[in-house]
Amino acid sequence: MPPAARAAALTLATRDDGSIVLKEGESPAAAFMPKTPAAQRGPATLRETTVSGRAVVEVRVPVRGSGPQREEVWIAERAGTSPKVIWWDLAGAADADGETARVVKVSPQGIEEYQTARRLSRCDGAEVPLFRRAWDFATRGFRPAAPALPARAPTTLQARRGNAPAGKPLGGFFFAAASSSLGAGRDASRLRPPAAVNDGNPETAWSTDGSGRGHLLTARSSGGFAITGLRLLPGDTTSQPRFRASAKPKRLLLVLGRDPADNIEVELVEDSDGGSRRFREPFWIPLPKPVAASCVTVVVREVTSDRTPMSVTELDVMTELDGPEAADRLVASLAEGTSCQARRPLLVPLGASALAKVSSAIASAAPGTGRECLIQALGDLLAAGVPPTSEAAAALVAATSGASETEERTIVKLLPTLPNVPVDAVAATLNDDKRSDRERVRAARVLAAIDGKEARAKLLAAVGRGSRALRKVLRALLAVSKPPALAAVLSRLESTPVAETTRRADFLAILGALATREPAARPQALIALRDSAASAASFEERARAIQSLGLLAEPAAIEALIAVRTNEKDSVLRGLAIGEFVDATGAAVTPALRAALGDTDPLVREMAAAGLGRKRDKEAVKLLVAGAEQEPWPSVRKAEIAALGELCTPEGNALLVRAFHKDVEEVRQAALGGLAHCYQAKATGLLLRTLGRLAESADMRSLAARLLGARKDPRTVPGLAEVLSRLLSESQADLSLEGVIAETAMALAAIRTPPAISALAGLVSDRRPSVQRIGIDALGVVCDPDAGAAALRAAAAAQDESVSARAAAAAAHCRERP
Repeated sequence: MPPAARAAALTLATRDDGSIVLKEGESPAAAFMPKTPAAQRGPATLRETTVSGRAVVEVRVPVRGSGPQREEVWIAERAGTSPKVIWWDLAGAADADGETARVVKVSPQGIEEYQTARRLSRCDGAEVPLFRRAWDFATRGFRPAAPALPARAPTTLQARRGNAPAGKPLGGFFFAAASSSLGAGRDASRLRPPAAVNDGNPETAWSTDGSGRGHLLTARSSGGFAITGLRLLPGDTTSQPRFRASAKPKRLLLVLGRDPADNIEVELVEDSDGGSRRFREPFWIPLPKPVAASCVTVVVREVTSDRTPMSVTELDVMTELDGPEAADRLVASLAEGTSCQARRPLLVPLGASALAKVSSAIASAAPGTGRECLIQALGDLLAAGVPPTSEAAAALVAATSGASETEERTIVKLLPTLPNVPVDAVAATLNDDKRSDRERVRAARVLAAIDGKEARAKLLAAVGRGSRALRKVLRALLAVSKPPALAAVLSRLESTPVAETTRRADFLAILGALATREPAARPQALIALRDSAASAASFEERARAIQSLGLLAEPAAIEALIAVRTNEKDSVLRGLAIGEFVDATGAAVTPALRAALGDTDPLVREMAAAGLGRKRDKEAVKLLVAGAEQEPWPSVRKAEIAALGELCTPEGNALLVRAFHKDVEEVRQAALGGLAHCYQAKATGLLLRTLGRLAESADMRSLAARLLGARKDPRTVPGLAEVLSRLLSESQADLSLEGVIAETAMALAAIRTPPAISALAGLVSDRRPSVQRIGIDALGVVCDPDAGAAALRAAAAAQDESVSARAAAAAAHCRERP
């Protein structure tokens, strides 16, 4: 009876010192101290196997950690009282990302060790063992073992030199993985893609590191074209002597997918002279029928010699796409919108011939995903350096009809790079009033992208015509024209009849924008704008001229605007003029604003007051005070009071106090803001009293809370907390006060002191879900880790989903904050 049959089963145990002991019954049979620290070890497992009549035991200890999976493996032969260690090392991932791995296996067939690399997967999904070694009990060492060969395929065919399709294959298959490469040694991470087999160069070859038997290459493609065969140039064809000296594949296995029934055996029938005469003429391996596969693995089953490295110069996967009509078939597939992203790159190597075919297909294609794909393919060809053509330009112009947003972006990008763009065709769409606004606007954008003199002339000819939306787009496009453009617009304005007021108004709007970009031509523009603002035939012309003068913002333009404000009878135009120079600078601006305080139109007075406050013009205080004291319009008084609140003078502050106590609501709010600004901390009491006064409106009380919150003053917390407590009671009878509660809560949240957080946590305890949500929102701003977090946790358990969900979201937000 063999020794393995007599041995008793083993068990595992761990000693106090961390070593692992293998016990036979109660007696120790072997022991070892794992190399892995005890804290990083997972539960050890024990397995016994009989290999070649020998009892072999293996212990595997998982290595814990956040990286890829590894394990410590201890393998020994049970021989008498002293087991003989066979292998003891780490197995599993060999690098940080688990791309390569080390594997050791024990089975009745033997003990083997090899490496794997994820990028070297076969098309049937089978693992690819690399650098196999097998244990030899006689020599007590590992020896190199040949790669394992797959089972025989059900179909065998013969291949010979000659009759292979010519040209570079277009199906997108590229051999990116090989199980051997010169210089890699026994390191899977050093394996390199067999780029030489796809470069079309007979002077380069891929060679194995040792015998080629059992080695493989894998190619993949997402193009989706059926495979028709393989073109193979075996051996090292850099010269005839090197060809004769190199080992070559003799028999291959083609793996085309996961079903073994699809695999094909290939016998390479060489010429009688061993291929020496036709050593640069490839074998043609036609498949019995086209196979729809995205992956091909070529396994070398036999080689002409095991004594020297095997070489392959070229190996190409040919598809139904290849052949004299390749471009036509590929363009037709793109026109159908099939696998656009994968197939577009396949077109680029075809160059100018492909551009012609794509252009023709675009011109005749209907709107849809197919045409969109063709337009993108045209862009790919041009980006690759294919010379642009007039036909491509005409095709893109034709495609503007019904173009999608993606198509339009590509067309607008490409047309400026193309010769002889048919501008007239685009302009015809722009000027066709039977077309939709969308199509006409698209045509305008295309013309603007072309940006030549002819295209710009077509845009200028269309100005002032069509719908309001189209006119707006035309104005916007021409306003950003590349200089010089102002002279052409000015010429168009001068030649446009006085009766065409809409067209003239649009030219005036464009003129102002261009004048800001062309300083040298600005004087001529100023003359036209000033004259039109003063005496144009229509209101729209004068309004556009005023707006354009405001864009220029220089002394001559400001003077023209002041003249409009001073002399114009139309109050709307006076208001436009004031609005344009409110943000302007210059010595004449503030006097003009002061003068406008006496305008007969309340809107003009309001705008003037706002402008003076924004400019901090303290010389205007007396005028503002006098105006506010006699102003009948509340909106104007509000602007004047707000301006005084910016200026903070004694006279103005006195009026702020009177306005707060005696004026209407909207003016009182402006006065409160001014008092808070001018008196700073001295206004705190006023703000707290206003916030807490029941007689005040909810809007006024909310404003007071916001002003207090903006200060972030911890000294206001007791007063805010007291008012908040009263608000909770008052709001039970007046729901509008919940808005005041929310503003008060946010004021406390801005301060963030423990008493402020405590007051906010109290809101979460209110019986009303609406108030609870206010507290949750404020605590979600504070993100306090103590009392605030506890309140949010409690609220997250509430039965009311609107409360619990809000609290959970606030807590999650606070956890994510840095």
